Formats: sequence, structure tokens, C-alpha cells
Amino acid sequence: MTNKNGETLILGWLDPRDNTVNHAGVSFYNTNYGEYLLKIDEEPSEKQYFLKPFASENDRVEYRMELVIKRKDGTFLKRQLVGQGYSDEQTEGNVFINYGSKFKTLVLYLNN
Repeated sequence: MTNKNGETLILGWLDPRDNTVNHAGVSFYNTNYGEYLLKIDEEPSEKQYFLKPFASENDRVEYRMELVIKRKDGTFLKRQLVGQGYSDEQTEGNVFINYGSKFKTLVLYLNN
């Protein structure tokens, strides 16, 4: 699994009240499926989150954040929608994701 540029991408928690950013984890781009695997620090390591684009209009791209649900024996059951995000000119190409907190936004930094 490699990113488009072969790098690890940073995830951050953006607090819109004061625009502070705290480290939230890392992401890896899967070229085979066109989606990002998100490793969120505060989540257990066995949880798998994926972010993938599903719609695009003009300069805005919409994303789905999904959690992999497994059976008790560990086999794949389904993916469940847990958040949605977007990127556009105002986000400078970074993906802002509504997930986990009404006070913080998860951001996938595609551009520094």
C-alpha cells in the first residue's frame, strides 16, 4: 500500500473554535482501490477506517469514511458509513471529515 507520492499522509484534529490542530494519526493511499486507509491514534489498532471519493462537481470532491465491520471470528462482514468529508478550493485540497466529534474536524492533509 503506497500513497500517490509514496509517502505517509498526516491526519489532524482541527478545532474550528480556535483553529488549533492536534495530531490524529496517519493515512496511506491504496492505489488498487483508490482509497485511503486511516490509522487514527485514539482508535484501537484493530479498527480499520477507509476514506474514498464518491462524487465530484466543479472543484469540490465528496468523500465517504467507512469502518470495516467484522464477525466475531475476524472475517469481513461489511463496511459501515461513519463520516463524510469534502475537499475544495477553500480547504486547499485537504479533506475535511465530519467524524467523531462535533467540536473537532478530522483533516487528511493532502497538501502542506
